[in-house]
Amino acid sequence: MSSLAILAHLRFLGLMMIGAYALINAILALLSPLTAGWPIWASTLLAVPPMVMGMVHLVLPLARRHLSRPDGTRA
Repeated sequence: MSSLAILAHLRFLGLMMIGAYALINAILALLSPLTAGWPIWASTLLAVPPMVMGMVHLVLPLARRHLSRPDGTRA
């Protein structure tokens, strides 16, 4: 793997981590009034479906669009 490919991969991973971090914190903040006092497994059970949907339909497409080249090909 070339150094450019490694850097592109690391940049994509960084964007995905930032997006996942922001998304899960937003979901947990929205759910916290509802799940106060719940066991951790129950609040996680409630947070996982919107997290997966958000990653698949929001974070991943935005990261891929952000990293596309002007000619439409992917980095």
